Amino acid sequence: MTAASPWWTPDVHADRRPRLILRNAITAALRDWFARRDFVEVETAALQISPGNEAHLSAFATDAIGPDGQHQPLYLHTSPEFACKKLLTAGEKRIFSLSAVYRNRERGPLHHPSFTMLEWYRADETYERLMEDCAGLVALAAERAGTKRFSFRGREADPFAEPERLSVAEAFARYAGIDLLATVAADGSTDREALYTALVAVGLRTAPDDNWADLFSRVMVEKIEPMLGRGCATILYGYPISEAALARPSVDDARTAERFEL
Repeated sequence: MTAASPWWTPDVHADRRPRLILRNAITAALRDWFARRDFVEVETAALQISPGNEAHLSAFATDAIGPDGQHQPLYLHTSPEFACKKLLTAGEKRIFSLSAVYRNRERGPLHHPSFTMLEWYRADETYERLMEDCAGLVALAAERAGTKRFSFRGREADPFAEPERLSVAEAFARYAGIDLLATVAADGSTDREALYTALVAVGLRTAPDDNWADLFSRVMVEKIEPMLGRGCATILYGYPISEAALARPSVDDARTAERFEL
């Protein structure tokens, strides 16, 4: 028989309970923030027919067994994006989801297979407006938490400061010395050999079976992400079109998409 987990003893829980109360306060503040801006909260089905098409996301698979005993493969959603965009197509203009999502092959200091995701959409508005939303929500969470600084692994950021805005191409050039868009053609196709050569030239590890997306992700994780969010939040925008997921192409450069991350 396995030993009981220590996390659920009253003394340990008492030490952790303030985080639970704070989490409730933050989620209540988020829902109020969206309600005051005429957003509709949606709760999408966790089971999906398709696991999604992101190269580096793995879904949990299961079987739905019908009354006739027939099996249908289904997947726990990695985000509510597909379902939310169906609602946008149906005519919704402002929606948000605050619910659990699931990602397989992810567990570590910064990742858990099951976590809560906030996702929202504004139809017929620019993605710069969504960037402003992000800055406002970060400040709201900090205000509700009663903190003036965010700190993590020796780094600090002011959640009330205007976020830095940095394109992915600028980040590659600044922090890795790589001309990323030189490896992306006008039609959005990518040049694996050109990016591979660029990584070798700056001393980054590679593998013979790395594809372009693998190489892109390695630069992001090893060179760029550690340099972001210093002093203030960073908004990274203008992802290559091959990494767009379901984001639309940029009107400024067809090689990039209107995707951003904070």
